Amino acid sequence: MLAEEKAGFDIVPVFITVDPERDNVEQVREYVKEFHPKLIGLTGSLEEIKKTARAYRIYYMKTSEEDSDYLVDHSIITYLMDPNMELVKFFGKNNDADALADGVIKEMKQYKSIKAKA
Repeated sequence: MLAEEKAGFDIVPVFITVDPERDNVEQVREYVKEFHPKLIGLTGSLEEIKKTARAYRIYYMKTSEEDSDYLVDHSIITYLMDPNMELVKFFGKNNDADALADGVIKEMKQYKSIKAKA
């Protein structure tokens, strides 16, 4: 069961490539289809990606291509943002799908509770 189904919240997942030289709009569109039907895939210019990565403190670097393997070393972080695009919490790579869903639900319920009191 998806986190939004368990908690009753609307969730909009977003993926942003860190390699816009390779990942054009069509490639990103096809890539995100493999993960979630609502996943939005974004790309942009090299400068836009650098600016975004800097803002979210994302590390990325292309590594050498060996025997046609394409590698980009990068941070593995999932950010939970509120409707105003303010950071609520980030989750590292050590969270499996269930831990991530539970963490998102917890944060969303807390956010909703705080907003209801305001």
